[in-house]
This record gives sequence, structure tokens and C-alpha cells, in this order.
Amino acid sequence: PVLEEGDEEILKEAAALVDFMGVNYYQTCVAEYNPIDGVGMSNTMNTTGKKGTSTVQGIPGLYKNPQNENLPTTDWDWTIDPQGLRFACRDITSRYDLPIVISENGLGAFDKLEDGKVHDPYRIDYLKRHLIELKKAINEGCRVLAYCTWSFTDLLSWLNGYQKRYGFVYVDREEDENEGTLDRIKKDSFYWYKYTIETAGAELEE
Repeated sequence: PVLEEGDEEILKEAAALVDFMGVNYYQTCVAEYNPIDGVGMSNTMNTTGKKGTSTVQGIPGLYKNPQNENLPTTDWDWTIDPQGLRFACRDITSRYDLPIVISENGLGAFDKLEDGKVHDPYRIDYLKRHLIELKKAINEGCRVLAYCTWSFTDLLSWLNGYQKRYGFVYVDREEDENEGTLDRIKKDSFYWYKYTIETAGAELEE
């Protein structure tokens, strides 16, 4: 972009009005060179929850985003990288010196209702490891004002319907059919997170 006279002053004035940086964090990506005849942006996404069905995306002649083989993934091929949350906070603190609000962070998974309960240890593990890294970021000088998980209840995804669930509270609704009581059932992660809040994260140790 071309900077006109007076633009820098306007930008500085606007920057002074920013109170915090909001961050939606789910995963990290890696990048590598993409030859001119390389892959493009096919927009083919894993919408089924079948691992390994995502395709590499990129811009020919610039970059592509292959799967990071050093990290585990969700069923939707999203990398699970708790350290990335800490690094993001450190970058924001170093670059902008602003307080941080983690406005979204969570795990989408195939949760199953069995005998009136939902056991989701994978979500507890995911959130615990991200909170541990966030605690480290705070100890390293990052000013984190809030951490908001995605989400409190299961909700209808524009892309995955009810098959991909994020909530602490299960919503009894089927994916492809208008079936289910719409009852709300607290998952194991609900009780774990309640305890974590009540104890101010006392158990968040590696």
C-alpha cells in the first residue's frame, strides 16, 4: 500500500485506542516453498472427521502448508500444539505490548452419549495442556486478561453440523436427522473445568 502524508499519524492514533489483543487459537501451521507448478488452494477440507483426508493447500510459486509430522492431530486433521499458544502470546507481548484475551480455544471431537454420560478425557487433556502453556506465558511476562473456551455447549456448526462437538455440555441432537431430545448433559470436561476454576488452576502442573 502507498502511505500518504498524514497516514502514519492516523495509524498511531488508532493504535493508541486498542485496549487488548483478542486471539482465537486452535492450531499452528508449517510452511515450505511451493514450486510454480505446485499445489493450489483447492479448498478441500476434512469435513468428515476421517483423519488424513485433508489436502495440502498453497499458492504456486510462493508457499504450501504441509502437515506437521511432529504433532498429533484431531480427527479433522487440525494440529494439536499447546506450545503454539504460548509462542503466540509471547509474540503479541513482544511486538505490541498489549494485554491478551484468548477469545476461542477448544477441541472438536466425536463425543458419544452413553448411559446418560459423556466421557471426554481427550478434551480435558487438550485444554489442560493449553492452560499449562498459558500459565507459562503469564510467568514469562504476558498479560493475559481472560481465557474463553470454545464452547460452553455443543452448537450447530455451519460446516460440520452436530457431528463435531466442542462443548462442555452435550446437546442431544443427531447430525443428519431431526432426532434427539435437545437435553443438555454435562460432560466429564464440565466438572473438570469447574474444579480448575474453583482451585485457580492448582492442578495445572506438568
